[in-house]
Amino acid sequence: MRKLATILSYPRFRWITAGVTGLYLILFLIALQEISLGGQGFSFVSVDWTQMFDRTGTVTFEAIAMVTVPGLTIIISPLNILIGLVISVLVGLNLMITYIAYYQPRACSFNRSTGVLASFPALLAGGACCAPAIILILGIQVSSLMMTVFQVLIPVAIALLLLTLKLILDRTDPALLQLNQKQEKATT
Repeated sequence: MRKLATILSYPRFRWITAGVTGLYLILFLIALQEISLGGQGFSFVSVDWTQMFDRTGTVTFEAIAMVTVPGLTIIISPLNILIGLVISVLVGLNLMITYIAYYQPRACSFNRSTGVLASFPALLAGGACCAPAIILILGIQVSSLMMTVFQVLIPVAIALLLLTLKLILDRTDPALLQLNQKQEKATT
């Protein structure tokens, strides 16, 4: 945890993590169809907040509000947003460490190709939420067993992202990042 805090003390790495996290969260919510195009007018509809604990799938939950503005509809499901945020932060951290492995290989004992391969769990985590939506969009007949398997992928994706992050952080030396930062400042 200390290594991660040291790495995130650099503004560039915080920006990379925040940017990837924000983008991935938006894509996650679009994949769950909680953000969609096509709203008309302005409206806000809400239900009792306790409904947010009602499940709509294995790890997806009921919405408690809907906001419509011209061209956009946003469904607010706090627990889905929380799950998406957890996955998004893990994806952001994994891709930030992959960035370090690729652009500053001395700081990470993985070679460049291994560092890029380490990002695959981060990228494939999107399949946990997006695969059911893609199957529905394409109209492919899928049994309820397959839909259940996709719902189980979200906890598996979180576990794989945590494992990958730990493995990469164990092989990363933040002290070499400080050296690289000092060299970059000296050359500019």
